[in-house]
Amino acid sequence: MKSYIEPLSAAEALDVLDLYGVDTPGAFPSTEHEGCVEVELGDHTVLLETPDSVKMLFGDDAAAALRHHANFRKDAVEITRQALDLDEFLYNVYSGEAFIPDTAPDGEFFGFHVAHIPLTAIVEEDVDPLSPDICDYGLDFINETNEGAAGEPIDLSGECAEDKFLTSIDWALCDIECSVLATFGAGCSPELAGWTLGDPESIAETCAMLGVDMATPQAPDDPASAAAAAKAAAKAIGTADEAHTAVKH
Repeated sequence: MKSYIEPLSAAEALDVLDLYGVDTPGAFPSTEHEGCVEVELGDHTVLLETPDSVKMLFGDDAAAALRHHANFRKDAVEITRQALDLDEFLYNVYSGEAFIPDTAPDGEFFGFHVAHIPLTAIVEEDVDPLSPDICDYGLDFINETNEGAAGEPIDLSGECAEDKFLTSIDWALCDIECSVLATFGAGCSPELAGWTLGDPESIAETCAMLGVDMATPQAPDDPASAAAAAKAAAKAIGTADEAHTAVKH
């Protein structure tokens, strides 16, 4: 069984810690025990078999990194699920990066086109943002390697069988997480980092929440301040909605 959200083995947990820059001295994936991690401690070696054992050995920083990873993946998986269900694409309002699902009419999922689409092209009513003239398909195509996904709903919310685990989706989620970590650091959600559905309404809502000028989009000069401002805006919107609901009742 595999999961798009949380690591299910010690080796997968070690990969997450490496991604988040957590120091794990003496640790390396075991060649004799699949999914396990060996750690050289002085004159002996310890075998770690679960993510919990990795957290216990490497302490609070490891636990925080795995928690940030799970929270981020949960939000990213939700946006990805919506994109696949609604036949939309994933889009970042800061960078213009897009993950466009390649899906057959019968529902078979082939992977993602990775492209760059200027934000201004999306807001132009008479322009198709996915046209070759606007959309640069030159970056990559994330090809799906597993069979058996044709015509079946793709469940990303929890554990799934190995033959249903779609490697291209996991690759896309990892690429998104890496880019957010590089720009915003740990603890930022995909939404606050500018990721949204590729329809004009979702993009406009995300830009409004983040304070992004749709006419002249660019990456934030201070990502931490932009994320903090977005969190404050989201909190204010939530408080206003609660107050409105209370008045109605």
